[in-house]
Amino acid sequence: MSVGGGQDPAVRPSRRQITSALARRPLPLALVLAVVGVLLSPLRASAARVEASGVPQSACTLNFTTDAFTGNYSTASAIGWAGNHQGVVTCLGGSFYVQNGINKTYGFGLFSGGPTTWTLAQGFLPAQITTFHARGALVTITEFADQVVLNGDAYVALYCRVQVTNHTGHAIVVDPGASTGLIPLALAPNTVGAGTTVVHDYVMAVDRFGSSYPWPTTPTLTSAGSFSQHYQHMRAFWIGQLAQITGVVLPDPQLADAYRSGFIYTQIARSDTHLNTGVNGYESEFSHDVIGILANLFTQGDDAGAHALLLEARQVVGSQGQYADGMWTYAWPWAIYLLKTGDIGFVRANFATPGPDPATEPSIEQTAHQIAAARTGPGGIMGVTNDIDTDGLWTVDDFEALMGLAAYAYLAERVGNSQEALWATAQYNSLLAATNDTLRATIARYHLSYLPCSMVQPNTANRCKNPKDANWAAPFQFGHWAWDGQLFGVPVNGPGVRLIDSTYTYGFNRLRGVLPPDTFGGYPSDYFSTAYNAGYGSWGLASARHRSQGILSYEFMIARTQSGPYSWWESVSAPTTSSPWIGSHPVTGQGSSPHAWGIAQANKVLLDSLAAQATDGSLLVGRGVPDSWLASAKPITVTNFPTTDGRRVDLNIATSGLAVTLTLGGSRPSGRVLFQLPGFVDNIAATSTGTINEATGTVVVGSGARTVTVRLRHKAA
Repeated sequence: MSVGGGQDPAVRPSRRQITSALARRPLPLALVLAVVGVLLSPLRASAARVEASGVPQSACTLNFTTDAFTGNYSTASAIGWAGNHQGVVTCLGGSFYVQNGINKTYGFGLFSGGPTTWTLAQGFLPAQITTFHARGALVTITEFADQVVLNGDAYVALYCRVQVTNHTGHAIVVDPGASTGLIPLALAPNTVGAGTTVVHDYVMAVDRFGSSYPWPTTPTLTSAGSFSQHYQHMRAFWIGQLAQITGVVLPDPQLADAYRSGFIYTQIARSDTHLNTGVNGYESEFSHDVIGILANLFTQGDDAGAHALLLEARQVVGSQGQYADGMWTYAWPWAIYLLKTGDIGFVRANFATPGPDPATEPSIEQTAHQIAAARTGPGGIMGVTNDIDTDGLWTVDDFEALMGLAAYAYLAERVGNSQEALWATAQYNSLLAATNDTLRATIARYHLSYLPCSMVQPNTANRCKNPKDANWAAPFQFGHWAWDGQLFGVPVNGPGVRLIDSTYTYGFNRLRGVLPPDTFGGYPSDYFSTAYNAGYGSWGLASARHRSQGILSYEFMIARTQSGPYSWWESVSAPTTSSPWIGSHPVTGQGSSPHAWGIAQANKVLLDSLAAQATDGSLLVGRGVPDSWLASAKPITVTNFPTTDGRRVDLNIATSGLAVTLTLGGSRPSGRVLFQLPGFVDNIAATSTGTINEATGTVVVGSGARTVTVRLRHKAA
């Protein structure tokens, strides 16, 4: 969640600092100094190696303020393999930092800070391509990782290619200046003839999947295959992984690439069954992060290894005391998993049965009952937490608890535990009433026109007084309830729904002239935007006037705040015009980049905007599609989308003039289809089939329909 900083004394330090403090007892000063010396020595040695090999000072180095490795202008991204122990940190200019006990920075001595492009191969593959001019040549550096099995042991090997193209009319000499430790795969000359290209390929082993067997020898690595062979293997692997989840083709191709690369980054940040938030910085599991990452993976249809991941999440929420909301929402990813897969046996086996240590591995039932125990706030609302990194009676907590109860009630009903289903329903209704009563009283007392971030205070009385502190929209980000609660069929009413539009308007009005449109602000001391920017638009799907906010804010992230190719820090400062990386990129950032929880929120709101599955069988299509996408007349395609009990559907939305056609393929939907684009509101002239609700812009068709064409009165605004 939000990163603490020194500008606001009420805001706590970052969660990485807190987690580290909780995990360690105080050490004697002498031992601390000794440990620091040991930790710093490889960094100093790495810096010496970097300078000796000619790598510029923009190489990946440890930023002691943010506790993360960053490059020039706080650039950072990652490459690696699915489930590797620790991915490789990449920075602008082809520099990278290898972890796993190697703890060194590598790179090439060619980058000097001129205009640079930094992209992903095919737009989304974890092969990063850096291009710039140096010494009269066009230099292209490509770096990726591949899994190799050598003498029965699995490794991740990193492959680098430095391609030097001479566009001059005379020969030039360009030495790549590869760092010591990068193993040449083939000898290539440094002299590049006029109009020719020279290619230098390198390899090194960077990960052992958490094992301790010896690193491979140079002959073993160089005989394991060429750069091109491993590139093709890497490419085939990740395209195969993407084929297992929902695919998208969008009018905005960058958004589709961000979606694909986000899934890959999440797998690289993952260490075996540990869903770490990042490769760099937040290289740990955090309770509410893990819940959000799992919810997105299951929404996408990625249920590979789901059993182990859900049980690992049990331990994370049970043993980590920093954030209470992870415990309260533990039932949510279980409910999505059951809805999508129908795996009732596994859910039933873990519904009321805790892990080997019940104190730290609670059952689903135990986590739900923790909600009732935590209702210690006035009037029976949730008690004080620091879930937004500051102590308070935060509005988001009550909505998260409601979402947890909604999911738990669904699970209890599905496993046939009528007693727990009744208990969950009663708790839900009681907490909803308490939440609504408390909010109404606060809104009336302080004459508010918005949903406050505190249950008992106006925003002027807490950290949300700063209009650039994005926590003003915290309920909309990971509160889930207003949108996801409706998908689970529970009553959704009160100020939390009624004030969605007015709260967005209030927050954006405060930022007008201060920050650009479609950013919610950031956190101390980087107040420009966050990795959660798209996620803050989630509740817009339950609104009348902000249904496309999630997509609009995702597009803002792509246009303005990348700190690596489709990589975002948790919070960032404003872009700079002096960065050598062409485009709009922040000066500073903190947290983790890439940030798996931020990616999860962005990709979930994107998918929900296109297709969403309700527990009553209804399939909602197009709820958040921007009007501009209809105006573009470019098709919107969703493939392999999981609905219920293992079914997968395909859908395509095509526009021709005033006609908008939805075509369905794959499995038949479990229930009715609600075709409801924002551009349909008060704008439907006719439909080829189904019934029309103009007020909500919905055409309802039966599950047997495979196509429906809606004719509009006028083009969507």
